[in-house]
Amino acid sequence: MAAQYIHPTGRQLDRRTIYDALAKVVKAHTALGVRLAGDLARDPVFERLEKVDLSEVVEFSDTCGLEATIQGQLLRKFDVTSNLPLWRVVISGDGTVCFAWHHGIGDGKSGLAFHRAFLSSLQSGESRDGNCIVIPLKNALAPPIESLVDLSPSWLKVASTFFGLFAPVSWTLAAKSWTGSTVPNEITFQNHVRLIVFSPDVASTLLILCRSHGATITSMFHALAASVISDLVLSEKYATISSLVPISLRGLSGTSNDAMCNHVSSLHSYTKVNPTFSWEHASQYAAELRSYVKKSVEDIGMLSYLNGKYDKFFQGMLGKKRAAGFELSNVGRFGFEKSSADGPKWSIGHMVFAQCDVVVGAALKLNVVGDALGGITISVIWGAGSVSDVFADQFVTKFKDSIEKLRSEGAAIQG
Repeated sequence: MAAQYIHPTGRQLDRRTIYDALAKVVKAHTALGVRLAGDLARDPVFERLEKVDLSEVVEFSDTCGLEATIQGQLLRKFDVTSNLPLWRVVISGDGTVCFAWHHGIGDGKSGLAFHRAFLSSLQSGESRDGNCIVIPLKNALAPPIESLVDLSPSWLKVASTFFGLFAPVSWTLAAKSWTGSTVPNEITFQNHVRLIVFSPDVASTLLILCRSHGATITSMFHALAASVISDLVLSEKYATISSLVPISLRGLSGTSNDAMCNHVSSLHSYTKVNPTFSWEHASQYAAELRSYVKKSVEDIGMLSYLNGKYDKFFQGMLGKKRAAGFELSNVGRFGFEKSSADGPKWSIGHMVFAQCDVVVGAALKLNVVGDALGGITISVIWGAGSVSDVFADQFVTKFKDSIEKLRSEGAAIQG
């Protein structure tokens, strides 16, 4: 997750300022001071590091453009066999701080938590801890979701999941659903990134439209993405578009939005191919998302049936039909309580959220974040071969055009 840090005096983020601020963040968030150990394929565990050397995880980049920076970070795997923590930070010349982290230590909202902590640390002043940060022994990781919420799947969930896994594809809903290209047999992390940025005025108009139709920003974007893809595949005789939308479980687990944890599930659905955007569909999908939150924990509970054979499960997806054509992940708007202290303070402007499961994940990934200024940014990501570059570019263009059409309609209604 990238965020541009701005100081009213024009002050730049220098190495010393960054190190001092990060020292307090690392001490506060235990997840930033662990590595993976044990049997990494079947039974990995988190192991506390004695210290974190910031010079090993903080990089300064002259890369031209945020898209290129994000693409480069998504391409780089974390070395889980090393003594390095499962995160890194890249600082660009314009004050943009790109925080990259392993999904094992945090979900999408954990990126917002990091930037809140980093901004708070910048505003509170210097710590002078040096490059090496000793990890406090008293700190503990946020409890795992299974210790806070009953994840037990119903017998119907178990039966339907196993049917979907082992029945011939032709017997399932996936048979006539668009899911992009087949998962490749050879693993590659090559990816492409496109950013769609909406100004605070446009975002405000869209939010007003959503509320007036009983929809949400997430459900509106989902309906819009489904209609655009429908238009692009209309001649290919697909019946539905398969999609995934992550669902935060922090409300169920009682976990603070300031915590770094992995409390998330998702809604997998099949939307009928229809190139016409419908507010009715957007409203219905919003209701479906709300009603599915409690039930979504069963999807996590099903993982227990793998008996630790996670590597074989994912390897078994290679060469098979993808589960989803697109994934829409909305982490919400960056919120931060303003400091009451006097004097000029750091603030955050433009933000970008991105994630990249390009091997077996959805063919197209749409990652949404709202910044403190009121704007919204969507990163559209696809892997090499998951869809053609032409298809992806057409999707981005049509999606932007559709948003502009909605904005115009909203502006006309507003007056």
